[in-house]
Amino acid sequence: MVNIFGAEISMHKIINSVIYVMAVFAVYMILKHILRTVVKKAETKKIGAQQKQKIQTVTQMIMSLLRYALVILVVLVVLADFGVNVGSLIAGLGILTAIFGLAFQDMIKDIIAGVTIIIEDQFSVGDTVEISSFKGTVSSVGLKTTEITGKGGEVKIVSNRNMDGLINYSRKQD
Repeated sequence: MVNIFGAEISMHKIINSVIYVMAVFAVYMILKHILRTVVKKAETKKIGAQQKQKIQTVTQMIMSLLRYALVILVVLVVLADFGVNVGSLIAGLGILTAIFGLAFQDMIKDIIAGVTIIIEDQFSVGDTVEISSFKGTVSSVGLKTTEITGKGGEVKIVSNRNMDGLINYSRKQD
């Protein structure tokens, strides 16, 4: 028995927690390797630079979500193993998530719209577009904003959630 912050914790629980953390880390590394292998195979095909950039963006998002989910899972399981009531913790996390969701809803809308733009390939860097009577060339597409450069060099930065009514002149149908 070890006394940590006034709580008696057995070595058995500590060893189990370390083994669990190592197992989850191993699973994460295996999934990361599998995802990288799939991405490398996809990149070896003859695809353009934009497609490679899209694949890398989606891969980074998946790995980030996986990493956060596994960290939260490990923390909750280890805490439960040490006798902490994780039900209350999960309820608290739910409330905290709702608060952050309300506070950052515009940013979340931008990111979701950015992911949709990238995945659906609605427009790409170099396309000539028009939005809200501003016509120019797309100079960058990010998860939060898109930059459009006009003929005179002026740059319009548009939040991705506000890309309604965009006209893409580079995708004319014959």
